[in-house]
Amino acid sequence: MSVAFADTVRSEWTKFRTIPSNIPTMLTAVALMVFPGALTANGASENYQAADEATRAVFDPTYISMYGGFLFAQITVGALGVLVVTHEYATGLIRTSTTVVPRRGRLLGAKVATFALIALLMGWVSSFGSFFLGQAVLGSGGAPTASLGEPGVLRAVAGMGLLWVLVGLSGVALGGLLRSTMSATTVLVAVNFIIPIIGPRLLPDAVGAWVQTYWPIQAGLQITTTVQSAEGMLPWPGFGVMAAFTAVLLIAAFALFRSRDA
Repeated sequence: MSVAFADTVRSEWTKFRTIPSNIPTMLTAVALMVFPGALTANGASENYQAADEATRAVFDPTYISMYGGFLFAQITVGALGVLVVTHEYATGLIRTSTTVVPRRGRLLGAKVATFALIALLMGWVSSFGSFFLGQAVLGSGGAPTASLGEPGVLRAVAGMGLLWVLVGLSGVALGGLLRSTMSATTVLVAVNFIIPIIGPRLLPDAVGAWVQTYWPIQAGLQITTTVQSAEGMLPWPGFGVMAAFTAVLLIAAFALFRSRDA
């Protein structure tokens, strides 16, 4: 990392931590991951007792402990990524930033690098917290539990942190593309929540099945599983689909940021 880029990253970190709402939003994202995840685990443990053998055979305690909370937390971390960019447009500080750092690629790159690290740390705190709490809840309800030493479990829990990075950077990219907090957050919610969760219920069966398997966030979530579904993608290829989607958004954001007026 060059000295100039490192200085720009430090500046971006200063901007981030001095916005009063950012730290509470980070803590809210963690809480939304951990505590709803525990509620999901509690419901899953109750359902397990009444499940048939086929359902019990695909029971994934690792995924269950994290997925319920992630549904809510992903919106918060994505919105926080949006604000990394749009806050400066809303306040007019973007003109100051581009004057101080005229190389726009370096400026946006520093924003991406800074928030990627923030999202990774948030994601790991959340994923490990929800995993351990979720396993305790599952165990108390008589359902199977998992430990980090079992095959695929550490990959799944650490992979959830990596997924937080991609969701957060998707928010950064949408913020750069649309320059409006409301517009970018609306698109983020549609792409990561409405289409994959509600869409399959409204679409024809074949299209809905495709969305559930190959839509970026659905594919990316395979990194957090330890029990392979016959219909789903493998963990790393699925994560690769989400990574590629995020990369396309970021490339478009870099191209527009460098070519248009602040």
